[in-house]
Order: sequence, then C-alpha cells, then structure tokens
Amino acid sequence: MQVMYDGYTFSGFSGNQTYTTELIRFLTEKYPHHTYRLLTKWGRKNTGKVFDELNPSIQASGILPPPLLLGKAFRTPVKALGNMLIRKAAGSADLYHATNPNHFPSGLRNGVVTLHDLIPLYDKPWTQDSSKQFYRNHIRSILNQARIIFTVSDHTASDALKYFPETEGRLITTPLAASLLFTPRPHDRELRKRYNAGDHAKPYMLYVGEIQPRKNIHGLLSAYDNLPARQRSSVDLLIIGSVRTSYNKQYFEHALDRLGSRNGIYHLQNIPPDDLACFYSNAMLFIFPSFYEGFGLPVIEAMSCGCPVVTSSTTSLAEVADDAAITVMPGEQEQLEQAISDMIDHEEWQSTYRQRGLQRAQSFSWTRTAELTMNGYNLALDT
Repeated sequence: MQVMYDGYTFSGFSGNQTYTTELIRFLTEKYPHHTYRLLTKWGRKNTGKVFDELNPSIQASGILPPPLLLGKAFRTPVKALGNMLIRKAAGSADLYHATNPNHFPSGLRNGVVTLHDLIPLYDKPWTQDSSKQFYRNHIRSILNQARIIFTVSDHTASDALKYFPETEGRLITTPLAASLLFTPRPHDRELRKRYNAGDHAKPYMLYVGEIQPRKNIHGLLSAYDNLPARQRSSVDLLIIGSVRTSYNKQYFEHALDRLGSRNGIYHLQNIPPDDLACFYSNAMLFIFPSFYEGFGLPVIEAMSCGCPVVTSSTTSLAEVADDAAITVMPGEQEQLEQAISDMIDHEEWQSTYRQRGLQRAQSFSWTRTAELTMNGYNLALDT
C-alpha cells in the first residue's frame, strides 16, 4: 500500500503538526512494508529532518508551492495550484490522507481526511472568521468525498453526525497521544533562567496553547489575578503559546491591561519540545480552561509529565481528562478561581491528580492511533 500526505504541517509547534508527524512516524514503525510518500515544498527533497531520511518506507517529493510564494495577497491562487498538484500526484498512490481538511483538494477520488473539530460551524464570538468561511463553504463537500473520516475524539465524531448525518458509517475515532519525550523530568534549576521567566525557586502554574479567545486566556488571567493575595504573590503564571494574528495580540494585551498587576506573569513562545516537557514537569499545576477543543493535546502532555491538571468540563476535554483532572465549566470564573486556589493550598490534591494523570495518559498511545488509522486505510481501499 502507498499512502500519500501533504507536507504543509511538518514543521512548527501546532497540534496538527504533532498529529501528522507522530502518526506517520508510528505507521512506519508498525507497518514498514507499506510506502509513505510525503509531498513537501518546492525544491525540498527531504522532510526537514522531521523523519529518518534513511527509512526506506518514507519517500519525499518536493512539489508543493510555499503558501506565501507570491505574498499574502495571492495565497488563494497559490493554494489552488497546490491542490491541483496534490490531486495529480495522489492519482499514483492507493490513498491520499489529508491530515487537515484544508489540504483536501476537491475532486479527489481516493482521499481520506482527518477532522480535528467543527469549531467554525459554531456561532460563537471566539470562532475565527477565516475558518468560518472555509468550513461553511467546503467542509460538507470534503466530508462527502472522503472515503473514511478520522476524528480525534468521540466528541468530534458526534459533532460530525450532528451537522452531517450522511457521514455515518465512515467515521473512525483515532485519539491523539503525547509524544514519547513527554515524561516526568527532574527539576531544572536553569530552565526559567534560560528563558528569562522569573525565579527558578518560585512555584508556577502553566498554560500551553495558542493565544486566542477560544482558549479563554482572559478567564485564566482573571482567575490568577483574583487569587487571594498570599497565593497571588507566592505562585507565578507561565503562558506558553504563539500569538498568530494582530487580533489575537490585541486580545492578549487587552486581557493583560485589565489586570490589577502583571507581576508574576510570563509569556513564552516557540519552546522546543524537550524544554516544554521540563516546563510541564516542573509546574505546580497546569490550567487549560478552553471553551472548545477537538481533543486537547496539552492536557495529555501535562498528565504524561506528572503535572496535575485543571481543565474544562465540556467538549472533548471532559472525554480526554475523565476523572484524572479537576474540571470546571468554562466561563464560570468562580469555579475556575476556586479550583486553582484549592489546588495551590492542598498538596495532597496535587499528588492525587498527579498520579491519576499519569495513569490516564497511559490510555493514549500513538501505536494505538496508528493501528486504528491503518484499519481505516484498509476499509477505505475496500470502499
């Protein structure tokens, strides 16, 4: 079997990048007799050292135009060109796997797709306009053309059935997992110093994820600022995540400006995975109060590193966390503030949820994700 993938997501620090690279890595380990052909950017005949170049199961073809080849004003025609090239190349493979619906070219007859979420279909203030337009204009057609639809959670599968009942029978849940490097690490006295992120001896709470309204960053900052004075002054808040748009930058700055003080708050970006595992491991508490997630990978990463978690009780986060985290209703500030305060004051709670998290994280593995995905490939070929 030859399976083809686009290479738009082989670099960076996004959840989609993690999904694509980890899935292919474990597929090649478990099913090395198949061929995995990666479509990369023009002139690049390798995968940027993301994968083992000596792996005979992996082939790379540098045929995709860079999205900003002609600047932002011409992204749409460049994307159309990329889709045309993908569609043409996919004809030589048994299957083409679009690991994001954005990379599924119309007219594909041997395609499968991964649906991470249907957030843009929700009429909420935290949905992004650019995503709304694409999903409302194209997602039904993409899902109808796909032979198999992989979803990253049962919640996303339920959403798909709610909006598109015709997808029934083609949905396969393939949960994500933390990369193997996310394991408990010893305390690193130099970690915070390297990133100019405060006193290494002071405990800190942690958030990891993109800076945007859907992630409820304003609620997190407000909850931290409203902690009792003794807690507020004794525990820092580290926020690790990219700010990808000018709108999100303004949103973040506005949320910070509304605080009584910015003392104790540190924002970091583009942290290498190995150091990120150390930040998780060294944190007193991980907080992820998102309004909506398709999966919520940072929750599993934190649990894998032995960090107790407070997260939301809605969407996929309740499914992922189960009883291994304290969960609160996003937007209910008093609940969030109380949960954080209780965790700070009760070391026995921290210990309990640390152990529960480690056990819960073991329920997710990329090996299992690869197995479920390969089952889906076989079903797609039988369709």
